[in-house]
Amino acid sequence: MKFFSFIPHAHRWHNITITRKGAISPSGRSCLATYVQAQCKGCDEQLHKLYYRDITDAQARRWLG
Repeated sequence: MKFFSFIPHAHRWHNITITRKGAISPSGRSCLATYVQAQCKGCDEQLHKLYYRDITDAQARRWLG
């Protein structure tokens, strides 16, 4: 682990994987969900986000920040 990983930084996401699967939303309804996985280049932090609706790949990449 690098020392610089403790310094706050803007994450630079790579290895982005976007998949769409059926999921059960918190309200109990079945819906198509978008699942996003990514890894930060600087600190190797893993990101896992689940959106309970179908969004485009461009929207998912924009929401990574």
